[in-house]
Amino acid sequence: MSEVVSLLTSLKRDAKLLISAQALRSFIEGLLSVIFTIYLSKLGVLPLTIGLLFTVSISFAAVRSLFEGLLADRFGKKPFLLLLGCILTISGIIYATTRNLMALLCTAALGGLGSRITSPSWQAMLSEKTTDKERTTLFSIASFISTLSLMIGSFSAVIPQLFQIRFGFDVIPSYQPVFILVTIVGLASIGLIIPLREKRNGKASKRSEIGEEKGEYEETGKILSRFALVVSFDALGGSFIMRFLSYWFYIRFGVGPGKVGILFGASRLLSAFSLIIGLKLAKRIGTINTTVLSRLPVVVVNLIIPFVPTYTIAALLQVFQSAFALIDRPLRQSYLMGITRSSRRASMAGASDTAMKVTSAVAPTLSGYIFQYISIMLPFFLGGSFQLASALLLWIFFKDIKPPEEHE
Repeated sequence: MSEVVSLLTSLKRDAKLLISAQALRSFIEGLLSVIFTIYLSKLGVLPLTIGLLFTVSISFAAVRSLFEGLLADRFGKKPFLLLLGCILTISGIIYATTRNLMALLCTAALGGLGSRITSPSWQAMLSEKTTDKERTTLFSIASFISTLSLMIGSFSAVIPQLFQIRFGFDVIPSYQPVFILVTIVGLASIGLIIPLREKRNGKASKRSEIGEEKGEYEETGKILSRFALVVSFDALGGSFIMRFLSYWFYIRFGVGPGKVGILFGASRLLSAFSLIIGLKLAKRIGTINTTVLSRLPVVVVNLIIPFVPTYTIAALLQVFQSAFALIDRPLRQSYLMGITRSSRRASMAGASDTAMKVTSAVAPTLSGYIFQYISIMLPFFLGGSFQLASALLLWIFFKDIKPPEEHE
């Protein structure tokens, strides 16, 4: 922990700005992950339609990630981070000012509201602000702070109920302050990105990196395709469950967004501190081994939670799962950047992010259909199975490929 505190105090200004901007986006992600599907259901949107919406949203985000990754290495990463803030701001304005269902669905599809807010430019740019030795620590710190922001966002899902009780708002209007908050946070994230300094990858820098290839792994199609397969399976499994998790608690046990928000917030508080344990474990047994081990408890909980009879037991299982659920995220991000040359990091992150989103885009529609017409239990079984396959493939493909900091 002392090492983490020391690194936090010694972070460069740009690293602090990047982490702060990501923390703001994570706050909105945590808030909307609880209330978004519930809000749409109160407007009369059926689960299958919500699933189709997430499918379109993820598909659009996948295309955006692909082009962002390819263009960011050539033209710079900062413009794409600014674009992300603008999209969040505009989406918040539209949701705060209209109840036209078609406008709301189109905005959610194009703006990605209710989905995970990611950017290959952020991942690549953050890796440039540190050394190989400290890269995994920096990514873990960024995830720690983002997870705390997710927690605060989840707790903030009580906002609609507060406006109903304290100020007498009707149900639908009580959600409007949430989207005003989305707009404000979008503007704040833009303000944090504007001061960033970026060094472009020009011809000279490309020539100078020829020597870096010695002792490192080239970004070959074989490595990229295998890594894409691993993250795709994991994202596919998660998408079967996470998009509808708050909705599942809502229809299975009758709990509202305030109660679910407290549960999600408590879970994310625990997962934030587990990131530090994951970092220590990665330095001891390696990034890949730690990532694989952290996925196994997640799989087990997803396979048994549909059978629990009460909300209390389900909530306890969710909290237990949260101690492991996010450990792999910074480790995989850092690992991919570690085996990739700096001039290709945005492209590699974009390709990986695109593969993950393309495959996971199918799951929400299937999950929505299954929830509506078949069973509210089956998505958990499918999700857990894909997550288990992802962990096994990661170990098989990458157990012998080490990033530079693990060569010793």
